[in-house]
Amino acid sequence: MRRQVALVIAGTGVALAALSSAAFAQSYACRDTETQPECHTRLRCKSDEDLETCQQRLRSQASDRGGDDRGDGGDDSDRGNDDRSDRGRSRSDDGGGRDRARGSDRGGRDDRSRSRGRRGGGGGRGRGRDGGGGGSHRFVANKTFGIGLELGEPSGLNGKYFASPNVALDFGLGAIYSHYYYGDGVHLYGDVLFHPVSLASNPSFELPFYVGVGLRYWEFDYCYMDLCTYDGATFGIRIPFGLAVDFNSAPLDLFFQLVPVIDFVDEDYYDRFGNRRHTGIDASLGLRFWFN
Repeated sequence: MRRQVALVIAGTGVALAALSSAAFAQSYACRDTETQPECHTRLRCKSDEDLETCQQRLRSQASDRGGDDRGDGGDDSDRGNDDRSDRGRSRSDDGGGRDRARGSDRGGRDDRSRSRGRRGGGGGRGRGRDGGGGGSHRFVANKTFGIGLELGEPSGLNGKYFASPNVALDFGLGAIYSHYYYGDGVHLYGDVLFHPVSLASNPSFELPFYVGVGLRYWEFDYCYMDLCTYDGATFGIRIPFGLAVDFNSAPLDLFFQLVPVIDFVDEDYYDRFGNRRHTGIDASLGLRFWFN
């Protein structure tokens, strides 16, 4: 009877040892769902040892401790901690992302609000400008290119192109009739205009003041002793300044300007009168249609 009990105890011990060894082996085996690098990382292997050597070392250490090893359980615990840490970081990242998103959304709303504060002109095809409160402020063009008619000194076609929000190129082709040289003639000019301020602003229009500098060429006829076959020509310097009514809701503007000029005269007029230089003031008004 005692011998049978001893055999049962011995068999049980061998079975337990075998099961323990199998458990040890299983605890350090790679899982079906992970790659060898992932297994290497999970088992916390040393960086300078391969996976098989690492597994053998871990099994040997577990065997030396008498099987009191919690490789998988410890690893699961570590994974749990890592998962909780990852979830914490994720929540933190999500919170930061939400904060950034809220900040971006607020910034977008502010930008849209500022955009609504700008008015577009030229039939909605031009630049925007800051809405004014009726007083003077810096002028910002909401149009780009326009062409129209100019009447006075000179009379003819006029064009204007805004190269920047407040600097424009102004040009014209026409004639001056019976002006201070008492003759008619073809007139060509080009100016650079600066618009430093808008004197009035409301939802319907702006009232920009402008000043500039330019050049002109004027070729004219004049009469002497009832003989009207004499010619004259001038190259001159223009210093225009004026006001424009710049409509916000229509692709139009009106302008009125005074232009002091300094002319240098040539041809028959100079030969007869010997008057090389002449000064004067031209005045004109006009209407332009803006294409964009």
